[in-house]
Amino acid sequence: MPTNDSGLTARDIVETGDREADLAVQADKLAVRELIAEIEREQLETLRRILDAQTSFGGQGLPAMVSGLESGSGDPDRSVAAVYGTGEIDPNPGGAQMFGDAAENIEQLIIRVAQETSGFAGVGRAGLSPVQWRALLQALIWQESRFTIGARSPVGAYGLTQIMPGTASDLGINPEYYDSPYLQVHGGARYLATQLKTFDGNIINALAAYNAGPGRVFEYGGVPPFRETQYYVSVIPERYNLYLSRIGGIEALGTIDPALLANANLSLTGHGAAFYGNNSPAAIRQAALRIADIVERISETEDVQESVALNTYARAELVRLVAARIRLQAARTRVLSAEELAQASARMAEGAFMDFTIREIE
Repeated sequence: MPTNDSGLTARDIVETGDREADLAVQADKLAVRELIAEIEREQLETLRRILDAQTSFGGQGLPAMVSGLESGSGDPDRSVAAVYGTGEIDPNPGGAQMFGDAAENIEQLIIRVAQETSGFAGVGRAGLSPVQWRALLQALIWQESRFTIGARSPVGAYGLTQIMPGTASDLGINPEYYDSPYLQVHGGARYLATQLKTFDGNIINALAAYNAGPGRVFEYGGVPPFRETQYYVSVIPERYNLYLSRIGGIEALGTIDPALLANANLSLTGHGAAFYGNNSPAAIRQAALRIADIVERISETEDVQESVALNTYARAELVRLVAARIRLQAARTRVLSAEELAQASARMAEGAFMDFTIREIE
């Protein structure tokens, strides 16, 4: 008769359960190992792609990407050269006046224009040497504007040489002369030289024509009987003689009274900074569009090398933006410096005025 060993059966059940549990554990371990292996394969694939991107086989789109960004993505106004300039060239229309070779004081500007225009026919007809021509031009500017770039008369004459808009149009400098000290001086020199030629080198009649118009001089056969014009043709020759006594050569500096020169430089830098600032928003907008181009290209990169290059390019763009901001701040700083110099010169002039003696009073 068969017998049933309950103890043995119990042990078999326990051992079977242990083996099943062990098999389950082993299965879990295998699944984990397979998962780890899969992760490792993915990591290796990622590393392979990174390595591939760092070789000549990666970054195939880099040249086109960089070229596109540099050129403004097809918009010339958004190119690097248009927004930030190249080398020492500032693309801002006011950049040359504020920071370039054109950043002259009023005396240097008069010298340059006098040199450029001393060969005009009217100047030769009057028998004026380059030095004399400079002295006459400087005296005219003194009378017209006291060397202030933004001077405006009640009738609309504007700038250093007080050119009327109609005359500026005839000279081909309207409206640009409103923002260009050079065009104001050069335009005035051209117009005065034209009057000298028209009146056969007669300086007094030419000055009268500059002030009242050539038609009036022809009408009266000489200087018109207008108080302003009569004064004009007497005070400018006086100032001409003063400047001529100070000018030892065409390029002589220090011939304009310090207070006037300081105020003139303040007007130049102030107007230049305003012009520079007024043109900055357009550049800022284009810079923002350039940043947008960079951001949009992030999703278009095909490999790590392009991503790294785009990140580097974005950093370079930030440096360009900082440089542009520094220039804008520098424009304002130049105005503050010019203002301080003008104030100091005014104080010196006041000091000289108060430095008198009893003999001088008598």
